[in-house]
Amino acid sequence: MKIRVLFSMAATAALLAGCAGKNTPVTGGVQEYMPDNAVIAHRGTIYWAPELTESAFRWARNTGADYMELDLHRTKDSVLVIMHDRTFKRTTNVAEIFPGREDDNIGTFTWEEIMQLDNGSAFNKKNPDQARQSFAGQEVLTFEDVFRIAEGKRIKRNPDGSRLFTKDETGIYHFEYEDDPADNGHRPGIYIEFKIPDEYPLIEEQVYDELTRIEWNPLEGAIPSADEPFLKGNRVNVGNTRGKILVQTFSQKGMMNIKRVFREQVPASYLIGNTKANLFAQEAVTDSIVAFARECGAQFIGTNLGDENDGLSPEFAAKIRAAALKSNVYSFNTVEQMEKYFGQSDGENASPLTDGMITNRTDLTVDFYHARKVRAFKTEKSPPEILADLGYNQ
Repeated sequence: MKIRVLFSMAATAALLAGCAGKNTPVTGGVQEYMPDNAVIAHRGTIYWAPELTESAFRWARNTGADYMELDLHRTKDSVLVIMHDRTFKRTTNVAEIFPGREDDNIGTFTWEEIMQLDNGSAFNKKNPDQARQSFAGQEVLTFEDVFRIAEGKRIKRNPDGSRLFTKDETGIYHFEYEDDPADNGHRPGIYIEFKIPDEYPLIEEQVYDELTRIEWNPLEGAIPSADEPFLKGNRVNVGNTRGKILVQTFSQKGMMNIKRVFREQVPASYLIGNTKANLFAQEAVTDSIVAFARECGAQFIGTNLGDENDGLSPEFAAKIRAAALKSNVYSFNTVEQMEKYFGQSDGENASPLTDGMITNRTDLTVDFYHARKVRAFKTEKSPPEILADLGYNQ
């Protein structure tokens, strides 16, 4: 499978000019494209595998996440890549490979420079209890990699483990994927977080274009049926529905960019954070958050679960619902946290504060929702067993 990842400014201009005439779903009901009590795998996982790597996303898919959440950046040569931080310092060996550039922003590196980095060994050093030798050498992923993993594929590799790719005379990279022999049939959606829009002008348009090319844009081509279920049997099917993608950002400018490009026709979440200052106890603050979410066309507000100070108090949750919005909270690590934001009742009697959980522990969250009678299945194997099935041995 050949993949185009080079950004074309000319294509973006054409896209902007032609958006008004594109084929879109029926107006209204966009919020319902995302299932309630959704399990959103934060960076794939940051607990069981190196975050935002092939191992993390393959694990999240096979564990039963409804969505896999990614953080998006763009390289110097316009390739969309997946990384949380502005730099490679925390999760890679950039200081060893490119001495003196460890504090440089991701956008100053080319894709082939980035492919030299080890994105797994730092996890092993930091997390000896979860460390696996096979995590060493994991690469920084491209945007498309995550979608192909969601489809049940994996990166196709040379005998030495390096990924297959070529670069044509126009500078476009071509990658290859293959069916994942360990795929168990779950088809999650993708939860896209845009980073620092000021540093990546028109990245929203680039993503729209790329989603169309890889046939994941729910506004283009073969639009999924409104009747397509979120679950088929005991297998996640969100990736085949109209809610197959959700877009989000902390940036108010970025949210307005999302509104312009996606035209309020895909689920969008306005992210907020920093509960440490206890600002969420102030009514004016929560009022302004809700008002902006409405202005930018968001259907969801994403807030931190907090430590001592809650990012989603009962009062704030009620205000969000009164405005016909929903909430997703990040990022869960324990059952105790899940109980706090879900409450004590089960099934139809439950009145949770949050409509979805962005979790570092998909395994715990899937089983928690199953125990509370709002999810049809629980995990079939333990996290280490799933990793072993995927070929990540000790």
